[in-house]
Order: sequence, then C-alpha cells, then structure tokens
Amino acid sequence: MSATLATPLVVPTLRQLFTAYLVVGATGFGGSVVWLRRMLVEKNRWLAADDFNDALSLSQFLPGPMVFNFIVVIGRHLHGLPGILVSSFALMLMPFIFALILGSLYNLYGQLPAIQGVLRGIAPVAAGLLLSLGCKTAMSPILRSPLAIMAILTFAAAGIFRVSLPMVMLIIAPLSILLAASRKR
Repeated sequence: MSATLATPLVVPTLRQLFTAYLVVGATGFGGSVVWLRRMLVEKNRWLAADDFNDALSLSQFLPGPMVFNFIVVIGRHLHGLPGILVSSFALMLMPFIFALILGSLYNLYGQLPAIQGVLRGIAPVAAGLLLSLGCKTAMSPILRSPLAIMAILTFAAAGIFRVSLPMVMLIIAPLSILLAASRKR
C-alpha cells in the first residue's frame, strides 16, 4: 500500500503520531474517520485528500474494523512497523479506559431516565459526522471518475437490489480491475 500512497506532505514523528491518535481515540466515538480526515488531511497535512480516500477504500475492503485497518495502513505508510504499533496502541488506549469506566457507571446508573435520554441524543450526532465525511469524500476528483460508477453499481446491487455479495463481487470486481488497468495505460 505504501507504494501507492504519495510521499507525506509533512512526516510526523512517532511521538506526534501517538499524540494525534490518542486524541482521536479519546474524542472520536462512533465517528473516528471524521476526526482522522480532519487531522491527517486538513490540519496536519500528513496526507493528501486522494491518499486518504485510497487508504480509506482499502480499509473498508479488508476484514476487521475499518478504523483499525485504516490506522494500520497509515501507520505503515508513515513509519513501517513502529508506526503500526504506535498508531494501534494510541488509538485503542483511551476507548479501552473509557469503556471500563463507562461500563461500570452504566451498570450503576444506566436505568435512570436522564441517562437514557443522553444515550438517545448521541445517535443523531454520530449520523451527522458520518454524513459530513461522506460529503467531503464525495468532493474528491477521483470519485467523479468511471471507478466511482463501479462503486455506485456495487452499492445499488448489494444495498438496493439485494444481490448477494459473492455474486456482486464475481461480477463487479473483474470489471473494476479491467477499468482500473485500462486507466493506467
């Protein structure tokens, strides 16, 4: 993957990477990708927007949690194995601590009406963050290409027309590969 991503605009140190992912892990409940994009592309300029989108696409394709896949791809791109280890630990540290604390508190106070109201109010915020990320990602020039049509076809086939995912992959994957190969020439 690192061969396909451009050289970082600004290369962070391992300490900067740790601190940044620690903050994302502490503040990105349900919307870490939004914070990652803001941090990596807009604020720190560690990645170009198209590189972010490429890494995000690969991360969604790989098995496992998408955000974790993403930070592994970026950590490797920026610093190899040490980048993967630092990024993974930093991103997971605060949510792990918060989960332990909040789980204990929910066990004690979770049935109170005020707590139930707060939990219902969080869902629209997370949805708004994801919608924001979708809009920013859709603005990328690469997504206004023939390959974007393949993504739309995939979504329509699997999400709207309920074609089985293996069937969608058997049909659309070879078409996408051919289309991508023809664009390289």
